[in-house]
Amino acid sequence: MTKVVLKGVFQITQWDETAYAEHEDGTKQTIANIKQTYSGDITGSADIRYVMSYQQDTTAVFTGLEELNITTPEITGRIIFQHNGTFVTGVAQSEFHIIAGSGTENLTEYIGQGEFTSTENGQAEYVITLNIA
Repeated sequence: MTKVVLKGVFQITQWDETAYAEHEDGTKQTIANIKQTYSGDITGSADIRYVMSYQQDTTAVFTGLEELNITTPEITGRIIFQHNGTFVTGVAQSEFHIIAGSGTENLTEYIGQGEFTSTENGQAEYVITLNIA
């Protein structure tokens, strides 16, 4: 099995978030449409849609889909990630996995997972592990 580990930083370039439910206790549920660019081992861009639930203590949980267009010396194509994450004390973290069968070009046979942790100024450090199925 071929394994590729990709590391770097992504930068959020657009964030549009709309509440679809707001409650008297301060909690709310939203949908966020996000665009970001990747640097490091990946040169690429992504479109993401998160469904988010904010609690009274200003923490949040989110789930969503990311369409990532990847360009590396060895790998080019589009792949879809499914995210499950949290936002606590100003730090967003997510674990995600590749949706099987979502890859295009030379990503059609890849499976894998990844994670990110936000840093500052709309950036986050990512690690993605790709395996050929």
